[in-house]
Amino acid sequence: MTTNVELVQGAYDAFSKGDIPTVVGLLADDVVWHGPETLPHGGTFKGTDEVMSFFQGLGAAWENLGLDVEGISALGGDQVIALLRADGTRRGSGNADGYGAVHVFSVTDGKISRFREDVDLDAALA
Repeated sequence: MTTNVELVQGAYDAFSKGDIPTVVGLLADDVVWHGPETLPHGGTFKGTDEVMSFFQGLGAAWENLGLDVEGISALGGDQVIALLRADGTRRGSGNADGYGAVHVFSVTDGKISRFREDVDLDAALA
């Protein structure tokens, strides 16, 4: 049986390979996905179709975006937390940019049902 931490780690592993369909396959149909609007790809997305739009926005904003997961742990119950650094090259400007983040996941019946990203920014990324 896969633990909630292993499920979330699997999502990060798939993301690092650019395998977005596998990431979306780990989500509940009614998932709620939230990234702060201080990020160019931020917003609240409900359901797997809207989350796919999130990933399309991510690809439109970043030429590449790597995630360095510094730590991942169960919070208890159905929640998993990850501390990470995201770094990449912004489309359009070609500038290197990045930010620190905390991701909180809720897992229900073996699927990611909720995602929230909180970031460490002094100002919105344009």
